[in-house]
Amino acid sequence: MSLQTEVARFWDWAGMTPEHYSENRGLGEWEADYPNWDDLHKAADEVIDLLNKEFNHDLAQLLVYALAIDNESGTVLQHVQDKLESKLRFVRKAIFSDQPQARWQIAELLRNTEVEDREKLLVNLINRDKDKYVIRRALLSLSDVNHAKAVEFAKSFSKDQDPFLKLVSKQIINQKV
Repeated sequence: MSLQTEVARFWDWAGMTPEHYSENRGLGEWEADYPNWDDLHKAADEVIDLLNKEFNHDLAQLLVYALAIDNESGTVLQHVQDKLESKLRFVRKAIFSDQPQARWQIAELLRNTEVEDREKLLVNLINRDKDKYVIRRALLSLSDVNHAKAVEFAKSFSKDQDPFLKLVSKQIINQKV
């Protein structure tokens, strides 16, 4: 079983390419109807095992795609969090990917897992990401990692045009630590 095959099966089922998915996935949850999740999860686990032996950029990219398309269940994220021994290279690969559904999940991973430079990586997401949802999730994660720094960023977003980013920012500012 290969993750390349399983990811390709998903793209075929969805009638999309990775590029189209990253820009036009819609409101989501439709991914949950995919009939071959078990195969994709098993293949993702195999890639995690391979990455534990030796990092490979092509395999890591396939895992980024699997992470992105599995954004509703979070199974791939949980497996990465629990089983990937050296997370930093994969985290960087996902942060700089074109898949916002992977990037916001990496913000969650950084909230819950000790990764070298995790605060810096979250700040990078907040500063450079164009997707407001990714920024919100990174800001919430930063609040758990370094609340004072999150408050600094939240102040700059407290009047943002995105009502949800504004709400999250006010929540962080008003949170008692």
